[in-house]
Amino acid sequence: MDAGEAHLTSYVGPWRPIDVVIVGGYSRHHSARARTFEQVAALSNAYEVAFHLDSSRLTRLAESTLGRLLPGLGKHRRPRAVAMIARPPVFGRRFYELLGASKIALNGAIDMAGADRGNMRCFEAMGCGALLVSDNGNYPPGMTPGVTIETYGSAEVAASTISQALMNWPRSAEIAARGRNELNRFYTKTRQWRDFVDLVERI
Repeated sequence: MDAGEAHLTSYVGPWRPIDVVIVGGYSRHHSARARTFEQVAALSNAYEVAFHLDSSRLTRLAESTLGRLLPGLGKHRRPRAVAMIARPPVFGRRFYELLGASKIALNGAIDMAGADRGNMRCFEAMGCGALLVSDNGNYPPGMTPGVTIETYGSAEVAASTISQALMNWPRSAEIAARGRNELNRFYTKTRQWRDFVDLVERI
């Protein structure tokens, strides 16, 4: 096992009290992602949903008591369902601990990402043993829908995809475990170094 894998292994916990976690930025400019967050936030009535979102200064002002009295700030407020459960962002070890305590990690590409998927959040979530649920797209090797991850076709079905995964958690847990094992098998430090050398040689 490589050093990086051992590092994430220390955050893989057998007890996962958080059903769904989202960590990242929220912007109304990324419309598909914003709609997904709003749909999934509604699951907080039935599940333990943790939204750790990094919001802009304008959003924080717009959602403050004073900001609600000022004109022109309404467009900067997050939907009520999201704002009610939003928590401060987390970083570093606290972030990995959160992933290790979560059954599902929701990922959503920003609008400018095109069809390509596989940002760092995907690797971090899978490495910590959470089931990665993300939007449809072209994923790197080791991330196969229905085998090592789960995907949804649109913001409107993201919540139902997550609900199904939680209702069939024994199967979903197997997918999460398979995903983590596949990631550890495929993305070794040796391979990373080889890919880096190949990239440098092509420059």
